[in-house]
Amino acid sequence: MAHALRREDLSFVDRAPVVLRAETTVPASPADVWPAFADAAAWVEWFSGMKDAHYTSPAPYGVGSTRFVHVLTLRADETLLAFEPGVRFAFRVDSVNVPLLDALVEVVTFEAVETGTRIVYRQALELKPWLRFVMPLLRRQMEGGLRRGLDGLAPWLAKHAPRR
Repeated sequence: MAHALRREDLSFVDRAPVVLRAETTVPASPADVWPAFADAAAWVEWFSGMKDAHYTSPAPYGVGSTRFVHVLTLRADETLLAFEPGVRFAFRVDSVNVPLLDALVEVVTFEAVETGTRIVYRQALELKPWLRFVMPLLRRQMEGGLRRGLDGLAPWLAKHAPRR
């Protein structure tokens, strides 16, 4: 059964009770990194633990598009909140298969740096009240999951980014 989450906007990242963060720099331009995020199916190839990701609304994709993801044991329906090629990709989770969260918004930003692109992945969330006491224990594990997910990006880009 799907459990509906509170529908938040991008500002939730600035006021969420918990914001997890992971960062990496990859040797590719923001334009070359963008397809790894914009193409839902690509996530399965590079994001550790991602078993399925696909759009559930018709192309062209952008703000308001919907997608389904299956990460580890979590299945979620999402709505895109930002779709700015080479700049920002963001979504909120609308429903999940387990009743652990009240709200979740994820924002990924891309910044050109001397060595390629700095990617900052922020996950803003609010746990169900009965689970909040374990957040200090979960934080390290959840941030580690984001870092492991991003670790697959550079090898994916080495295979898929255009040669210049």
